[in-house]
Amino acid sequence: MGSTRFFGQPIVRNEDPHLLTGQALFVDDVQLPEMLHAAFVRSTYAHARIVSIDVSKALEREGVVAVYTAADLGDYWKPGPLLVPPPPIDGIVFNQRTQVPLAKEKVRFVGEPLVMVLAESRYIAEDALQDIYVDYDPLSVVADLTTALEADCALVHDDLNTNLCAHVVQTKGDYFDAKKKAACVLKREFVYDHGARQLWKIVVLLQVGIGELSALRSGIQLRLPYLFVMVCRNAPAFRESGRVIAPFLGGGFGPKIMMFYQEEVLIPWAAMKKGRPIKWIEDRSENFFSTTQGRSQNIQLK
Repeated sequence: MGSTRFFGQPIVRNEDPHLLTGQALFVDDVQLPEMLHAAFVRSTYAHARIVSIDVSKALEREGVVAVYTAADLGDYWKPGPLLVPPPPIDGIVFNQRTQVPLAKEKVRFVGEPLVMVLAESRYIAEDALQDIYVDYDPLSVVADLTTALEADCALVHDDLNTNLCAHVVQTKGDYFDAKKKAACVLKREFVYDHGARQLWKIVVLLQVGIGELSALRSGIQLRLPYLFVMVCRNAPAFRESGRVIAPFLGGGFGPKIMMFYQEEVLIPWAAMKKGRPIKWIEDRSENFFSTTQGRSQNIQLK
């Protein structure tokens, strides 16, 4: 029986000819008849009440097909899934909160989507964003972990009396005995800022044909299409015909894996609503403001 060895042997790359000759299919290369393009109004505030949203002018723009806010989603509006739950540890404190498809009543970070626009071209969709007026009532903002845990700090979620997400105590060995026997005890504090990647999280979700929902998307999360599965569960007609198709991708460095992104549940919903393919390509600005980034850390070590 033959075997393939990967260590100590040269591996012939089979993807290069398509890439070098321009034949590789990336998500943005896909063009389909009757395809609509999506764009999003995103919050310019890190923390604010939503007083009102006026989309009437955008609806009058030629080429705009639909404009949706949280109120239009009906029962489809619900917090996203918790893709990575904390470990089952005795005594853990865990205040579970996840993001929602479109902000309702309040925005909680710069870049949070409030309105989705569908248009005949990306240019028209982007222009229509300028027609939409959002009246905000700004709230206090906190940007560091230490301040966020203070008693009088502004709350991200009003139904909680704290900004603490989770508190976990894990032990190994006898710390106090080791400290007692130690010749020297060092105490240090390390502060790390958040980490970010300059990477396009390119996503295109399409409805093709009748009774078939397909997603073409770029990302390592293709192995973990949780959100697409969630969409199919909410749309019984597509439970058997839903597909995730993987074209060529540029790279994967973490931001796309096991993260809830609102666009991934909004685009298929809109495609089913309008009965047409819909394309959304994240631009650099959206990536900068809206992509999940590595958390900052305050570490006290003794």
